[in-house]
Formats: sequence, structure tokens, C-alpha cells
Amino acid sequence: MRLPAFVALAGLLVAYAFWVYFRAELPVRSRVRLALLRAGTLVVLLALLFDLRLAWGGGAVQPRRWALVDVSASMGVGDGTAWDEARARARVLEEEGWTVVPFGDAVGTGDSVSVPDALRSELGPAVTRAVEAGVTELTVLSDLRFQDPLAGAAALAAAPLIVDFEVFGGPVVNAGISTFRVEDQGRRGEPVYAEVEYFAEGAADSLQLEIREEETLVASVAVKTPSPGRRGRTRVELPAARGEGRLRYSVHAVLPGDGFPSDDRGAAYMNAGHEAGGLVVVSLSPDWEPRALFTVLEEATGLPATGYLRAGPDRFVPMGRAVQRGAPVDSATVRRAAGDAALLVVHGLGASNDAWGRSLARRGGRVLLWPLDAVGADLARVPAGGPLPGEWYAAPEIPPSALAADLAGARLHDLPPLSGLLPLDASVQAPAPLLVQLGGTGPGRPALHLDDRDGARRVTVLASGFWRWAAREGQAKDAYRRLWSGVAGWLLAQDPRSGAARLRPEAWVVAADEAISWWVPGGEGDSVRIQVDDAQGDAVLDTVVAAGRTAGTPPLPPGTYRFQGTAGDGEVGEGRFDVESRSEEMLPPPADPETFVAAGAFTAPGGGGYPLRTGPWPYLVLLVLLSAEWVGRRRAGLR
Repeated sequence: MRLPAFVALAGLLVAYAFWVYFRAELPVRSRVRLALLRAGTLVVLLALLFDLRLAWGGGAVQPRRWALVDVSASMGVGDGTAWDEARARARVLEEEGWTVVPFGDAVGTGDSVSVPDALRSELGPAVTRAVEAGVTELTVLSDLRFQDPLAGAAALAAAPLIVDFEVFGGPVVNAGISTFRVEDQGRRGEPVYAEVEYFAEGAADSLQLEIREEETLVASVAVKTPSPGRRGRTRVELPAARGEGRLRYSVHAVLPGDGFPSDDRGAAYMNAGHEAGGLVVVSLSPDWEPRALFTVLEEATGLPATGYLRAGPDRFVPMGRAVQRGAPVDSATVRRAAGDAALLVVHGLGASNDAWGRSLARRGGRVLLWPLDAVGADLARVPAGGPLPGEWYAAPEIPPSALAADLAGARLHDLPPLSGLLPLDASVQAPAPLLVQLGGTGPGRPALHLDDRDGARRVTVLASGFWRWAAREGQAKDAYRRLWSGVAGWLLAQDPRSGAARLRPEAWVVAADEAISWWVPGGEGDSVRIQVDDAQGDAVLDTVVAAGRTAGTPPLPPGTYRFQGTAGDGEVGEGRFDVESRSEEMLPPPADPETFVAAGAFTAPGGGGYPLRTGPWPYLVLLVLLSAEWVGRRRAGLR
């Protein structure tokens, strides 16, 4: 049916080409030649769409045959017998005229693969590539541990191929780690909780999970082995962290006779208490503002963020990730975090605060203060009166200030009104980055006060209700983000101890085949040098990247690495990260070849011959025909 359909459509296209030049275009002497050129172009395009196959010289051509060799890591399990047998079979097929093509997580990953190391085995893309290359016969040499069995079966069912599977490898004893997470410890002395997701095959009823804090074994638990192809999950309570700051935890799945050790281990990092040089938000009074502000400042600064909502005299509820386990902390924990913060936000300063709350306002460095009354403003060292009633709307004009560039482009009119404005004393001459008007009219009053005296930088907020801007999508939310991103940028600018000026990887644990993405501090035009050493202290990476943006560096072999960033003569970041070879390559059990047979994989192709679309000359013919018609039309006076 395909050939008659092609002939019929080709005739229609030829007729259309002649109709255009004899009816629609101006009559020119060369219209027959031009019509033939256009007809030829359309017919060649149609032949490519129909995937025609040509038999050169009037006879059938030799079939194009591929041998797909699985180079995923599971082929080297145990003593590597499966891989050795597959390579030997591939050499035999190559001598018989087959083209040997490796596949795993990519197709054609190398002309000669000595060790199988792909982290995934995907059949679907390999079949698709074979069809695109005009292959007519396909032999798959694999252990059939495909991550995409359904997609592979679907690709085979739709492919005009003769396919055969040769299976290598046998039963395997294996246990692996799929996911490992450790929750941050918000309060010193409290237990640490780890979540482990694991899988197993050919194992007994249980396996052992060993968890270490740094190099110290802190837990060893026996867990029930899941069914092959399924995952098990357990939550383990660990003792309180022995160290402080960012700590490394590791898990090891212990199973006697494990034949595939590459997936037995996992790593994770957690913060014990808080991370120095970060963003800390402390709310002393219930309000919607800290919830909206926390997210925006965390994204704008890129700092490790911790937030605390006061729920009692000595009880604070953590914000952010810690809220998932809802572990309250005491005031001593909050004080330590505030003292180590690169940027401290204190919300709710006022007459109702106790001595502990008022002491936070005396902290030096980079601070954003949010007073609620005149007493709170006095604690912030800003002379202001009590809150004024009424609705205060942002003035559309942006006055000259350090935040003018950040607010440029923000549409300040029609924003929700603010409330509780604290009138700034007339003696204060500092420029106001944002003005508000009562009812949207009249003289503007400052809503923010910027202070950079004595080498410290402090911003005092003189109005309440900014969270209403963040609650509305569109212009209002954009204005909110612009305002507080600009405030954070001004506070952290030129601060040598600022956590925002700290180099760090975007993920503390990355896969072995992934590029490493870095958050690079600094301003536009600056550069940062990144140096990475392996566990033995040998340098593995030394590069210079542009500051003020994210940067990528090439993948690294599995292991634990130390990094250091320098800008000029100063250090701008240091720490550790892990590169893992752990994968789920052994999670799926070997597929049953009968599933591919049932999907129609063993069907003969629709026709022999050389696929037209796989050669270069049809596309060259198209270019020649199109160019010739274009030149002919111009010479004949047609557009």
C-alpha cells in the first residue's frame, strides 16, 4: 500500500507544481523548467517522508546489521564473565560483517570499551538510533537489565527490524543504596534522623545498614530485604552529632557475597546546629512577614538559611527544612546562630520584647531590623515616632539611593497598601530608597532607612504589611522580590565575612557522570579561582571562573574532595563534597525476552534495500533543486 500511495501523492504534487506556474504565476518562457524543478523538490521530500528504500543495480542490497553491546556497569558484575563473553561474541559478529555499537546511557559511547562503566542501560534510544541509521538486522548483547523495558519494547514494536537477543550473566547476589538523606540537627544534643532507601537481589531475609558520622560508626541496623526490582525504606534514629557545622555521613549496605560493590555506599551532609556565615531570620512577634521574606532572601543571597519563630520565652520553632520535623530549639541555639550569621534579620522589635530579644538589635555587622513601634525603632538606633494609622501606598517615583538600580523597572503603583508606618525624625538626612504616601497622595515618607556608619550596614524597615505584595502574583510579587533582593545585596556588599561571598557547590553530593555546578561569589567582572584536591591531597582541578553567577566544571571520578576558592588575595570558600558512583543499574531484574517478542519485536522489515534518508545525496539534490529554481525565478523576473 505504501508504494501506490507514494505514486498517487507524487502525481498530485507534480500537478500542483505545474498549476502554480501555469495558473498562479505570471507567464514566463522558462515556466516548464521551473515547474519541473519544483516538482522534483516536492517528490524528493515526499520520498524522504515515506522512508523509501532503494535496491541499487536492480537487486537487493546487503542488509545493514548492528550488534548492540551493553556497556552498563552491571555487565561487569562479579568476576566479569558476562562482559568477557559478550565481547568475545561481539568480535565474532564483527568478523562476520556486523557493525559493533556500544550502548548504555548513551549510544556509541566509544569505539573500544574495555570496562563497562555506564550508569544506566537504555534500550529505547539505541533502537531508535539503529532505525535512523537504516539498520535492518539487530542483535542485542546484554544482561537485559534495562531501565526502560517498556520504552524499549515500544521502540522495537515500531521498528522495521529483525531483532535477536543474546543474554549474558546469571543470578547475582547484591544489595545497593538508592537514596540516603540526613536531616539537619537544629538543636544541639538532639537525635539525628537518617532516611535510607535500598534494594537487594539474591539475598537472605535481611541485610545490614551501617551508618557513620565522619569515620565513626553511629548505627548498625538490620532491615528486611525487598523483592527484586523493588525498594525498601527505613528511618534510622542516630545519636546526637558529635561535631558542629557541616558534617559528612555515610551509609554502607553490608551483604555477604555481594557481587556488585559499586552501589553499596552513599553519602550525605548535614548541618549540626547551624552553618556559620549564613542567613538567619528571627521573628519575635507572630506575623506573615518572615514567611515571605525568608524564601526571597534565601534565593536572592544563595546563603544557607535558617529561620526561627518565637513560640515562648525559651522556645523557637525552626523555619525552612527544619520545619519538616518540627524540632523546637532554645534561645541559646538561636543566639549562637545569630552571632555566626553573615546576614541577620530581626523581626518584631518592640516594647513587648524581653531583654533577650532586645539584645539581638545590638548585634553588629549586616542586620535587617523590623521594629513595630517607637521603642523598637530606638533599639534599631533610628529616631522615629509611634505607628501612624491609615493605608500607606508606595510612591511611584523611585528616589536616588543605593537601591535605585534594583527598583528600576518595578511598577510601584497599584501595590497593596502598607500599614503601621513609623515616622522618621526630621533630623535624619539619609536618603530614603522607598517612599510611601497616605492614601496614595500627599508628601512621601520613608519606608526604609539605610545606615552604613562605623563599618557596619543596617537596614531598618519603617512600615508593615510588605507580605501583601508577595501574596499577589505578577507586578506586586516582582516588586517585593526586587526590593528585598536589593536590600540584601546592599547589606552584603563589600563584607569580607559575608556568607554570600562564599564559594560552594550547588549540591554536596553529585553523580560521577555529572558536571559539578558551583555558586560563585563576587561582582560582575570579577573572577574566582577554584582548586579541588582529592582525598590524598593531589590537585585534580584548578580553574578560574567568572564571579557572580553559577559555573560548571567537568565531572570527577568517585571520591571525597576538598575545594577552596580564592579571589585576589583572599579565600572566599572552602569545604568538602562527594562524587558518587552509586547507581540503580542493578535495581531492575533481567527482563524477559518474551516481553519483546510479545510486543512485536521479531518482525521482518517492511522492505529491503538502502534507506533513502540515510545517505547524503538526497539532501544535496534538494539543495541543488531549490537553488536552481530560485536562480531561474530571479532571471525570469519572478519573486
